[in-house]
Amino acid sequence: MEPSHKDAETAAAAAAVAAAAAADRGTSSSSGVVVQVREKKGPLRAAIPYMPFPVAVICLFLNTFVPGLGTFVSAFTVLCGARTDLPDRHVCCVFWLNIAAALIQMLTAIVMVGWIMSIFWGMDMVILAKLQNALGLNRRVEAHAPILMDPPQVPREDRMSHSGDGWGKPQPE
Repeated sequence: MEPSHKDAETAAAAAAVAAAAAADRGTSSSSGVVVQVREKKGPLRAAIPYMPFPVAVICLFLNTFVPGLGTFVSAFTVLCGARTDLPDRHVCCVFWLNIAAALIQMLTAIVMVGWIMSIFWGMDMVILAKLQNALGLNRRVEAHAPILMDPPQVPREDRMSHSGDGWGKPQPE
């Protein structure tokens, strides 16, 4: 069986790219390439709310046994203030996107597609809740960082007395 013309073009293009990459490496050994990977989410996937971890686990449980029910419940967390990856859209729009995802999961559960989608949706909810929890813990640590440091040392002459009614008076030496 002979390779098709298209396969030969693809192989030639891949060889040309590999040769160019090898030539680049040979001329500049100290230069590096930084590659940034960013996940592009569709509007339904981006509408999944960042919920508290216990709520996300309950939604995963509901989605596992009744496809779409956990997604339906998560839609109401958007109305309660849960943030999503769609900050430029109105809360009602994000709510209806979640309702649409729940309906899609319920209607296609008959052919198992909706059930699988529902389980993955619940897993995404738990992952986003863990991510929010991890970021929230980091913010709390940063907020309390000044408390963990040693208090500033005040010179002896600036210290105040705290005995009797002597508040505000310098301590005797």
